Amino acid sequence: MKSIHETVDVVIAGGGTAGHVAAIQAARAGVTTSVIEAGSMLGGTMTAGGVYMPNHFFSPHGPVVQGIPWELYTKTKEIEGLEVPDYRKRRPAESPGHYSYINIPIYSAVAEEEALHAGVILHYHEFIADIQAVGGFWEITSYGRGVQRITKAKEIIDCSGDADIVRLLGLEVLKSKVTQPGALQYKIEDIEYEQVWKEEVQTIYEEAMESGDLKQGDFAYANMEPFKYYLDHGGHNATHIYNANTYDADGQTRANIEGRERMLRMFKFVRTSIPGGERAVLKMMAPHALARETFHALGEYVITRDDFINAVDFEDKVCNAFNYVDMHSQEIGCEVQFLESDDLLPKVPYRALIPKGSWRITVAGRNVSANRVAFAGIRAQCTCMSMGQAMGAAAALAVQRGVTSREVNSQDIVALTVEHGAVPV
Repeated sequence: MKSIHETVDVVIAGGGTAGHVAAIQAARAGVTTSVIEAGSMLGGTMTAGGVYMPNHFFSPHGPVVQGIPWELYTKTKEIEGLEVPDYRKRRPAESPGHYSYINIPIYSAVAEEEALHAGVILHYHEFIADIQAVGGFWEITSYGRGVQRITKAKEIIDCSGDADIVRLLGLEVLKSKVTQPGALQYKIEDIEYEQVWKEEVQTIYEEAMESGDLKQGDFAYANMEPFKYYLDHGGHNATHIYNANTYDADGQTRANIEGRERMLRMFKFVRTSIPGGERAVLKMMAPHALARETFHALGEYVITRDDFINAVDFEDKVCNAFNYVDMHSQEIGCEVQFLESDDLLPKVPYRALIPKGSWRITVAGRNVSANRVAFAGIRAQCTCMSMGQAMGAAAALAVQRGVTSREVNSQDIVALTVEHGAVPV
């Protein structure tokens, strides 16, 4: 195994939904930045995870998230030869938000291209095994196949999704006693919908549940949608994996196995039992299962349910969130709670992105410090991307000013992200 030494200003731990945006922002702001990513591409949940619906860039009243996330999204549309949707023409009858859809291969390639163009150093297939404070720097040890890398950096942003770095440092974390179920994303296509009758397929589904041919969680939303919803979506984002503890290799392995078992069982069911499903094709499967929540940081502030529901306008806000709670559970399936008015737009305070009692480290994305209900609203992809951009800006400003990230003023963070296209908050 070869040992490599590297020195940068900022290390991004994880190139996922928050991490790839954080890296591009930090590098564009003029500091040397590296990403250490255990997977094979940027984008995380949106790409390798198969949830190709970053939401929500817009509310009925205007933009919620723009900046680097919106830039990457619009560039993918241009490459596909598709017009960028005019969200003013949408009619959000079922939801106050507007869903956007990406082409996974194109998005991952565009994100990578923009990161490299900005000067980001990418290290795929590596995981961080140790981190130590050495004077005013971090010494970060990561491993990949045949490689031990020791990186010296002034700031680190934990975008791991499971508070990996926060836990390595022995800092406090949050974890609900009962966490939301995870999922494995896949897509069934070529169902002949002219043969699908809503009540008939519902009866067939209920009989399969009663006989045990299907299991609870194979179709996660039975409490709120008919089985035809599953068929209409080709099974995409419609399956639950209970106790998806993907924060370590053993838990990830178990989640992968359960997810693929559920996928195969449902595909066989559609092919053999659903009229019109005889020619169905299993078209896509994400490489790994996902968790909706595991560990996240205990920050200098914990965002509460009331903060989120009342859209508290924090003095140290750094980005917008969105105005509904998307709570998944084994007992209910999925329960969506919208705020009283779509005029209400929750915010994310900087204090919730600074681990309690820490220096030179921030978090973004699913690592945000929030209680269970607030977290179920904040974890949406666009919000994670926006947190990433804000923390990329915070790290860059800290390095350039010779201070720690926690000493950077939130208003300066927002000002820098706005320079790079973000929505003022």
